[in-house]
Amino acid sequence: MQSTGRPMSLLGKIGVISLTVVVVGVVVASLGAYAIYRRLDGNVSEVTVSGLSHRSVYGAQNILVLGSQTRQGQRAGDLGSNPALNTSNSDNLLLVHLDPTHTHATVLSIPRDTMVYEPGCKARRSVGTGIMGPYQSAIIDGAMNIGGPSCAVSTVKDLTGIPLDHFVMFNFNSFRAMVDTIGGVEVCVPRSGYHDPYSGLNLSGGKHLLTYNQALAYVRTRHGVQAEGDAGGDLPRIELQQAFMSSVIQKVNTQGILSNSVELLKIADVATRALTVDQGLDSVSKLLGLARSLTGLHAKNVTLLTMPTITDPADVNRLLPEQPADDVIFQMILDGQTWHHQLPTLPYRRVQVRVLNATGITGLAARTARRLTRLGFDVIGTGDAAATAATTVTYSGTAQADSAYTLTTALRATPSTQNLLAEPAPQTGRPGPVTLLIGSDFAGVSAPAAAHSATGSGAGKGKAAAGGSAAGASPGAQTTVQSRNAGASICSGLPQSNPNPGAP
Repeated sequence: MQSTGRPMSLLGKIGVISLTVVVVGVVVASLGAYAIYRRLDGNVSEVTVSGLSHRSVYGAQNILVLGSQTRQGQRAGDLGSNPALNTSNSDNLLLVHLDPTHTHATVLSIPRDTMVYEPGCKARRSVGTGIMGPYQSAIIDGAMNIGGPSCAVSTVKDLTGIPLDHFVMFNFNSFRAMVDTIGGVEVCVPRSGYHDPYSGLNLSGGKHLLTYNQALAYVRTRHGVQAEGDAGGDLPRIELQQAFMSSVIQKVNTQGILSNSVELLKIADVATRALTVDQGLDSVSKLLGLARSLTGLHAKNVTLLTMPTITDPADVNRLLPEQPADDVIFQMILDGQTWHHQLPTLPYRRVQVRVLNATGITGLAARTARRLTRLGFDVIGTGDAAATAATTVTYSGTAQADSAYTLTTALRATPSTQNLLAEPAPQTGRPGPVTLLIGSDFAGVSAPAAAHSATGSGAGKGKAAAGGSAAGASPGAQTTVQSRNAGASICSGLPQSNPNPGAP
């Protein structure tokens, strides 16, 4: 198995794929000098990555952006306690989806501590020989360390079922210089401040313009923050990083950074040296094409999401993808849906359900089927199953995830869920019925209310709901997805200060 020891992460990596390519594009377009073009072109590092389409940057695009915590170019012991200078875990994983017009973007953060299926990958020379894996359960940030970018791409594709077009990687050796080159980044801090002895961050409440080491400490902080019950973990740190990304995007949009040719050249020089890209983006001319396509992308149309996770029962320091919520988001990206504040649901009439009774209570499946039918669900059959305690909704692949999630919101208590397509099987699947397995903990179906089949949350795929439940119904618990609009106030949606940052 791969090594999981690594220091605290960096940024994702500022999430500034848009900043970098726009800067490069504007420099080349506005200054136009061949010498400058050649200089910038020579800065870009290209790596051969398999599993990508490498297609033209026009039309819908899915770009995997990774932040490597490699210590190359650093002294042993710098930026954390990990002494392995050749470690290259992808401590930040961003899946950037651009709609066909490149006027809307969804940026999905995948927490680095998530345990996932990892396919067999050809090992990097420094970590081994031959094929390592597959591993049924491995930490996702180690895929790149084991097999490089191609392994990271394969792992993310297996997890999400989303085809990927391009790959961009940043490391943090030039991060501080990049922040200083754009004149620093303004952040907002809650009244209690952020204080983290591990990253060295010590900020009072209010707004701060961060440069160099302070900016680095800010985006690395995790012990100093908490959110959604997670203190000192990856989830509140992602919230912090998303706020940082928002501030960068807003600064580029509103403060005229791209209008000063001299400053622009400095930024482009640093930015291109920070990039490693796949062979489909391996020149300034290709980056320029992407830059030109992003001219209509504004902060208010960029959505930052975090993949829903739960704590791994086998290890409280690890996470598992939360089913079916994660699969709903993957299918949203596949379908090109726009995020509307909550996970989308389908009209009940569009959800086919099979009901199985695993309690031994005579007639429970039939009674439950009648209640679901009154709500508007299309119940296609009932039956009995071997006794079990846990009520479970099963489905097959992301194409059925919306149906599964919609069914869970109509139950009085949130059931367990299970995707029956085990990796490495393709995760998309095809539309079809989902199964409600009634266990002894079954709490019943929500009371009938306004007809969801007529007034439900959407007309189907391609139109996401503003809410996740039936109008007027009393739904079961719904999944809260960590999200942020890049155009929102930088003082909104912030993680709180962890009052005990020194705790292990």
